Amino acid sequence: MAILEMQNISLTYQTRGGETDALKDVSLSVKSGEFIALIGPSGCGKTTVLSLVAGLIRPTAGRVTVEGKEVVGPSPRVGYMLQRDQLFEWRTIEKNVMLGLEVQKNVTRESRAYALGLVEKYGLKDFLKSLPKELSGGMRQRAALIRTLAFRPEILLLDEPFSALDYQTRLAVCDDVHGIIRAENKTALLVTHDISEAISTADRVAVLSARPARVKNIYGISLPGTPLQRRENPGFSKWFDIIWKDVSV
Repeated sequence: MAILEMQNISLTYQTRGGETDALKDVSLSVKSGEFIALIGPSGCGKTTVLSLVAGLIRPTAGRVTVEGKEVVGPSPRVGYMLQRDQLFEWRTIEKNVMLGLEVQKNVTRESRAYALGLVEKYGLKDFLKSLPKELSGGMRQRAALIRTLAFRPEILLLDEPFSALDYQTRLAVCDDVHGIIRAENKTALLVTHDISEAISTADRVAVLSARPARVKNIYGISLPGTPLQRRENPGFSKWFDIIWKDVSV
């Protein structure tokens, strides 16, 4: 059974100049533990899809369900990781990690122990009292992911989470974050402009058309290993060529 369903989703924005169709009849089914990447032309509506799944906006037509229940607003079942880490510079890493739990008024002995367990598990225990400026870009992104994981969402929405990093750091952090998501057996929906990133991380890549976005094709990526290992696989370039041509049309 799918954990996430988008069923014939359409979205029309009302503007001063009239109506703008952002999405048109988008359907996508995501299984528990699956990693899906969304790619498409700039401005086609990829981030809009994440906003619908997060319950930040409602579709004009169709419906989004998580575990069979319609999404009508934000839910702790869905975690959102933005383009930048959004760590508060005046808070320690420990306090940043706890922020989501504080907002939900859910800082209990159990939830705190779980969050600190993630910190230790993923190598940030020695930096709990550090400020974000004292961490590398990769460590900051790891802290941001742990903050999101701390309230135990079933689904993670990733909106170009590596785009602010330089190329070499981006490769390493992508591998790092992907490994954590896999280890925690989370379902993930990644928005990216980077075809290589999509192929190296995802079980399936969904290609969206230009606005109003529709799902043009979905590709099952049959490459084993971590993102770095996938990039070195001889079959990587074949998938890149196929998807690049689809995105470019």
